[in-house]
Amino acid sequence: MDGTRPLSVGQESLWLLHKLAPDSAAYNLAGGARMAPAPDVPALARAVRALSARHDGLRSVFVEVDGRPRRVVREAEPDGLDVRDVPDADDERLWEMVLEVTREPFALTREARPFRAVLLRRREDAAFLMVTHHIVTDATSQWLLWRDLIAAYEAYATGGEPDLPPVRASYDDHVAREARLLDSPSGERMAEHWREVCAGAVPAELPTDRPRPPFQSFQGASVARRLPDEVAEGLRATAARIGVSPFAFLLGTFQGLLYRHTGQPDFTVGCPASTRRAAAREVVGYYVNPILLRSRFARSTTFADAAVAANHQVRRGMAGAAYPYPLVAREAAGPLFRIAVTMVAADRFGPTLERAVAGEVMHVAGRKLSYMEIPHMEGQCDLTVEFTQDASALVTVFRYDTDLFERATVDRLLDHFVRLVEAGVADPLTKITRAPLVSAAERQRLLAMGT
Repeated sequence: MDGTRPLSVGQESLWLLHKLAPDSAAYNLAGGARMAPAPDVPALARAVRALSARHDGLRSVFVEVDGRPRRVVREAEPDGLDVRDVPDADDERLWEMVLEVTREPFALTREARPFRAVLLRRREDAAFLMVTHHIVTDATSQWLLWRDLIAAYEAYATGGEPDLPPVRASYDDHVAREARLLDSPSGERMAEHWREVCAGAVPAELPTDRPRPPFQSFQGASVARRLPDEVAEGLRATAARIGVSPFAFLLGTFQGLLYRHTGQPDFTVGCPASTRRAAAREVVGYYVNPILLRSRFARSTTFADAAVAANHQVRRGMAGAAYPYPLVAREAAGPLFRIAVTMVAADRFGPTLERAVAGEVMHVAGRKLSYMEIPHMEGQCDLTVEFTQDASALVTVFRYDTDLFERATVDRLLDHFVRLVEAGVADPLTKITRAPLVSAAERQRLLAMGT
């Protein structure tokens, strides 16, 4: 096995999913930036090259040895920037091309790397896109890449050299640590914990608009909604009074929404958890492991009850988050979750990128740079819910499987969720079953339709 490196259990699972659906872009992570005027191409190409040299996951390819996937690290490509001149593209056509670039699947073979850097250059400005496969990156890794790319470009464009923190660890350290855990008493205790959680567990399953196909196509779309600012502010205050995090309150409320829509009193959802340690703060890699959250509801459950229970579920789950979920799922007769929930705090990306995510224009080497939020990671589950919190806003995104749901259905579901959050913030002692899912005006309209 000279020259090859083992994968983590999570990476092996992603490799299997890739083999099952090689033409899917469901596990592509994407981000982009508008730059005006268009960037200095030699400086940008040099920055992309430096990025690949710094993070070996970007120049890795995958092979199978004796039936097991392995990683091979290549040299940095001399020209990793793909420049496409589109001088006459209007904004609508430019956006279409952005989506085409980000939705192109990766081959993940000896010839194809899991990283793509593309510049769509118009006469006066350009869109720069970075796309990776999830097998080598996670959300934190994406922001590390953007931080490093911006620093390198600014340095090269002004005649300097980038000054970045040293990378003192490697993803191989994580793989080795995981192997030691699985061969330890601690690993066995975690395995037993997850067996207890899974015993008799049934995944939350929303009514679908169409029958579930025999094979998942991993095709999806997204709907996003920003919570009213006064509701977001009230959420933080209400969660603090109950003694839980804002995420726990949102999670409990969403679980309450599932109870209202499914009627299931006992169900599971997934929650992606980070397994990244402090030593790996500069490492680009796949440090994600889903944890299973199991909730129980009754007609008397209040918003406060649901939030406290969700907080407890997350704390217990995080205690066993290092144990690979694919090994948990392997022992189950069927899927353990069809719906996943996660929260991203933009402030963890640093003040510069936090402002960019919030919509502020950055100035980089004489160019105006504005971050582009690009839909990605769609169609992995029936529904994936992501909460993004920054200093000024709380945005909820519902990513859904388009084989199962119409957009109108997901729009309505998100409306219902916002309505429940508003009700829970106003009075957390309200029973979830008693909170209205539609506004008074909408209720009157529906009643009128029935007459």
